[in-house]
Amino acid sequence: MKKLLLSLLTIGLISFIGIYFTQAFFSDKEVSTSNALTSGEINLQIDNESFYNGASSPATSWEMSDLTDQLFFNFTDLKPSDYGEDTISIHGSTNPYWLCTTPTLTKDDDSACTEPELADDPNCDTVRGDNLDGELGTSLTFVFWADDGDNVWEVGESPFKRGQAENIFDGIPWSVADSTENIFGNPDEPLSPDQTYYIGKAWCLGVLSPSLLPQGDYPDGPAGDNNTNGTPGEAADGGVNCDGSNLNNAPQTDELNLDITFQATQARNNAGFVCSGITPTPPIACNQPLDVMLVLDRSGSISSSELADLKTAANSFVTALGLSPTGVHAGEVSFATSGTLDSHLTDNAGAVQAAINSLASGGLTRLVQGVDLASGELSNLAGDPHDRPDGVSPDIMIIVTDGNPNLPSPEATARAVAATAADNARALGIEVFVVGVGGDVDSTYLSTEIADDASHYFPVANYQDLQNVLTALTLCTTPTP
Repeated sequence: MKKLLLSLLTIGLISFIGIYFTQAFFSDKEVSTSNALTSGEINLQIDNESFYNGASSPATSWEMSDLTDQLFFNFTDLKPSDYGEDTISIHGSTNPYWLCTTPTLTKDDDSACTEPELADDPNCDTVRGDNLDGELGTSLTFVFWADDGDNVWEVGESPFKRGQAENIFDGIPWSVADSTENIFGNPDEPLSPDQTYYIGKAWCLGVLSPSLLPQGDYPDGPAGDNNTNGTPGEAADGGVNCDGSNLNNAPQTDELNLDITFQATQARNNAGFVCSGITPTPPIACNQPLDVMLVLDRSGSISSSELADLKTAANSFVTALGLSPTGVHAGEVSFATSGTLDSHLTDNAGAVQAAINSLASGGLTRLVQGVDLASGELSNLAGDPHDRPDGVSPDIMIIVTDGNPNLPSPEATARAVAATAADNARALGIEVFVVGVGGDVDSTYLSTEIADDASHYFPVANYQDLQNVLTALTLCTTPTP
């Protein structure tokens, strides 16, 4: 989309002064010509480099231009475990600008009803006139991140949107850069007209999970053998895993259509601009009851400065939750060689933050105890009054860790028991989010074995960036008005 101001105001001012005396002719002439006031412009142009199943896709790639009939997606014979990766390049000219993008799902339709599809989708119906009765919207998963321009997802490149197509392409504007958020840098900092910005996006017909590549040079993008296993063009060569083995025949012959809008808006004299068009409240504060347990890694791999950043991020998160007697309650568990329940669920933000501020790092990583302690608090297994009935107040667990579990030893046992603890939490109705910090974590393990799914896992480069990830989590369906 292009925001262009073409108005031209030209003011010609010619002034001259003549002073005459009766005996002599003195004169002076000062001329100011072609005075002009010309409005500036915001000229937004987009280019896209696209890959499908590890090969370049010329039909969905183009050079820098205005958007007219270009398509980011145009794939007509998808199969389970098909995947793709694109890098969008953003170019704005002349003036600093805010940038929003609005993806809108316009069609997710049962285009036909084959015999295998009807066996798994008895409600398949092509004549109802309902364009949103298909299953591709729940079968396609996406992730978007701020990229460095090499078409692969690397350690340190944090995602800003991820999930199933039907959930994230809801017509609500995304803030790429506005007065509250900037995926490329500091909030309240507009994009520069002198810089090219890159958004990476990957999709999978199935479950998409991170397989982040080390920071490096990947000249062939996801078509290369970037994980050096001898097979170029795999999903993992783009920094993701794609597993369609969970799909049945319900999405067969379905069709999904999507509109994507980019809007650039001047930043000068527009300091408070937000993509939503309204002044936002803290993004995760709820006016519905919610019970949230933070589960924080305090093992010896966390330095004193990192621990300070962890405390700052966790305290800001608790503030943003907006605890109240009838709204959100929060508590905190930490783990290292052993786990401790540091704060029961409460509506007292100060009590939770005091527990967070008392943390000290040291020891190994017994993730299972952190998960079990949080599960016990959220499931009222001890009969205490802190957890509220789940039908009234849903339960959420948020785990923050910078490493992999190694107790009880060996590490394989530590991983297995922690995964079982996470499964047990889910069986109790607890929604489990995980934030993996730094490059030492096993993102595949955390996203597939500990978090509910890939959309509940968030990698972050370091503890300094943790605050942005935590406060961007959407935990409730009824935000504070």
